Amino acid sequence: MLSFGLLTLLLGTGRFIILPTQATRELTWSTNQFPLSTNLLAKSTKIIYVNPTLGSDNPGTDKKETASYRTITFAVQQAQAGTTIQLAPGTYSPSSGEQFPLVVKPGVILQGNESTKGQNVLIRGGGAYLSRTFASQNIAVVAQQGSEIKGITVTNPNSRGTGVWIESGNPIIQNNTFVNSLREGIFVTGHAVPKIIGNVFTQNQGNGLSVAKAAQGEIRGNMFSNTGFGIVISETATPLAIENTIINNKVGVVISHSAHPVLRQNRIENNQQYGVIAIAEAQPDLGTASSPGNNILRHNGQYDLYNLTNCEILMVSGSEIGISMRGKVEFPPEQSVEESPQVNMTTTARSCKSK
Repeated sequence: MLSFGLLTLLLGTGRFIILPTQATRELTWSTNQFPLSTNLLAKSTKIIYVNPTLGSDNPGTDKKETASYRTITFAVQQAQAGTTIQLAPGTYSPSSGEQFPLVVKPGVILQGNESTKGQNVLIRGGGAYLSRTFASQNIAVVAQQGSEIKGITVTNPNSRGTGVWIESGNPIIQNNTFVNSLREGIFVTGHAVPKIIGNVFTQNQGNGLSVAKAAQGEIRGNMFSNTGFGIVISETATPLAIENTIINNKVGVVISHSAHPVLRQNRIENNQQYGVIAIAEAQPDLGTASSPGNNILRHNGQYDLYNLTNCEILMVSGSEIGISMRGKVEFPPEQSVEESPQVNMTTTARSCKSK
C-alpha cells in the first residue's frame, strides 16, 4: 500500500517527497545514443571559455581558450543571446568562486562535454531562488527561454536542492548527468515546454525529474536509475515521455492531481515498489488503439501498474505489462490477463468518474 504520508504529500501540497539515500548501483549508459550538437558554431556568434583553475574573471579575457574566465557566474553576466559558454573540465562550486543559482540567459548555450555526458565537468552548489510558481527554492542552475545546457554534471547538495529549474520557455537540456541532488535533478513548472533528451538521472534523493503546474515538453531517451522516484508528473502537466529507461528506483513514474502525460516506448522495470502509479484525477495515456504505447512495465516490486485514481484504465493492444496490477483495470473483451499475461497490452485512461 502507498503510505498515508506519501499520499498527503503528493495530493495535499503538490510538493514531492525526499527519500533516504539508496545504495549505489553500477550504471551503464551509452554516450553516443543521442547525437551531439553539430551546428553549435552556426547557431552561436561568440564563444566564451571558462576554466575554474586557470581562468581569470577580467573583461577581455574571453577571446580564446588560453584566456578563459574563471567562473560561470562571471561568464553568464557577459553572455548575450547567441553566446556559447564552453566549460573546461573541473569543478564549478562556491570554493572556485561560483555564486548560485547560475542563470543561463535566453539564447545562451552552457556546454561542457556532451560525448561523456558531462563527466569531469561538475557544477556543484545551490542558492536561494524565488520562483513565480513555487516560492522560495534552492537551485543550482536556472534555464531560461531558448537556452541550452549540454554535457555537464549537476549536483545540488543543499537541503531541498534542485539541479536545474525550468519555469518558462523551451530550453534544451541534453546529454547531461544529474546526480546526488537532495531533491531532484530537474524541476519543470509554469508553462515551460522544454526538451529533456539523453540525460542520466541517478542517486538523487527525491526525484529524478519533476514536472508540475501546466508544464509540457518532451522527455526523451533519458536514463533514470537508483533515484527516489524516477519521474513525478503532477497538477495539470501534459508532457510526452518517450524512449526512457526507468529502472532500479523507489518508484518508476508517479502521476498525480489532474496530470495527463503521454507515455510511449518506455522501459519501466525493477523498481522497488511500483512501475507506474496514478493518483487522484490523473489520466495517463499509456497507449491507444491508433497509437500503441509500446511501453514495457514488468518486474517491479509490488505492482507494475497501480491505479489509485477515480478513473478506469482500459487495456488495449501494444505494450508488454506484467501481471502484477492493482486498481480499476478493464481489459478488451477478447483478451484477459490469464490468456496473455505480458504481451500485446497497453493502457489508456478514460474520463474520470467517482468510484
